[in-house]
This record gives sequence, C-alpha cells and structure tokens, in this order.
Amino acid sequence: NIRYGDKLHVDHIDVRRGEILGISGLVGAGRTETMRVLFGADPADHVEIILDGKQYQFRDPSEAIEAGFIYMTEDRKRDGLALGLDVEANITLGSLKKFSRNGVMKDKAASQNASDFCQKLHIRTPSTQQKARFLSGGNQQKVILARWLTREAKVLVLDEPTRGIDVGAKYEIYVLMNKIVEAGGAIIMISSELPEVIGMSDNIVVMFEGKITGTLSGDGATQDEIMRYAENVG
Repeated sequence: NIRYGDKLHVDHIDVRRGEILGISGLVGAGRTETMRVLFGADPADHVEIILDGKQYQFRDPSEAIEAGFIYMTEDRKRDGLALGLDVEANITLGSLKKFSRNGVMKDKAASQNASDFCQKLHIRTPSTQQKARFLSGGNQQKVILARWLTREAKVLVLDEPTRGIDVGAKYEIYVLMNKIVEAGGAIIMISSELPEVIGMSDNIVVMFEGKITGTLSGDGATQDEIMRYAENVG
C-alpha cells in the first residue's frame, strides 16, 4: 500500500516466489515512481511492505537491500554501474560484507565469484579487470544482474531491463530472468514493450496517473486490453 500526495495511490501489488509480475503503463503512469518509493529511494506519506511475512517500511535503499528487496534502475550508466570500476568491483559492490572480514576484503573470494558469474551469465569481457565502461549495453546489464544475484535477492525489480540492448542480449536476459524465478526468486518487471510484458509476465499490473487501473493474467492478455487500462478508457 502506497500513499504519496496526489502522485501515487497504489492499494496493492502482489508478487510471489517463482513469478514475474509485469508493470505496464504509459510514460508518466507512475511505474518507476512506485518502485522507487517501495525501495526507499523517494519519500512517501504511507508505505506498507510485507516480505516473507514480515512488515517493512524502508527509509532508504540500504534497508531495502539488506531485506532482499533490490531495485535495478532503468538508467544503468547513471544509477546502476560504476563505469570507472572494473567488472569484478561492480559485481562485488552489492555484497561487500560477504567478501570482507574485519574490514579487509577477501580478494580471492570476490575474484572467484566474479569469474563464476561471468561464465554463468555469459558476460563477454576480456577479464574481470576490464572497466565496465568498455562493455556492450547487454553485458553491462548482465554485470548489474550478477551483482544482485550475488546478493541473493528475494524480490528483484527490473526497470526496463532490455532497453537499448540488441536482440541477442535481450534473449539472454530473458533466459536469466526465467532461471531466477525457477530457483524461487520473484521479479517485478517494468517495461514499455508490450510484447515483452505479455511474453514474460505471469501477471500484469497496468497503471494510469499513479493508480492501478487493471490486473491481468499474462496468459491470454492482449496489447489492446493492456492499452485500454493504460489509457483508462475501461
């Protein structure tokens, strides 16, 4: 449940383990704003989050991350990646406690983890010491995914996960998403691409001007039906 002045009035968003929940709507519908509020990145008048039966109201993103609620931003270059750092550092950033002891980094463990994820996710890089800025868009996206898979997120929010990447990389991202939910994770995916929303989502929430106007099953949903709710024409 979210209240944020006149901008957001979201009563209920439900995502289960082993499920991809798609969030659809036109530009300005409040999709990203809703997820940022849930993540603790923006303030709200009222937020109620229940995760594995425990109630939360995240005051900042660090609390959300600690609880296993991860938000992968739409702008990977501005908000997601540290472009001047290498692949290993970017993958490790979300789990510094896991790879340190008494404030000292366990370099071997961090290096092995980065190498393992480069293999698992088919991240194309000369080495884990390559600067993130020199990777393709699709590989940059996979580096961010590796960061949060290292963290073992309970709920992973993906904001426009395939924007600006080529068709081959899109397919690889879809495969990774399916593997995450098959392993018991939960994904909330914001996407402006209707075929992507329909093809990947178990259920779809449609928003208009900060409110939910429709909830559909991904099985059998059509683009026309989603657009009716997105334009709030009934």
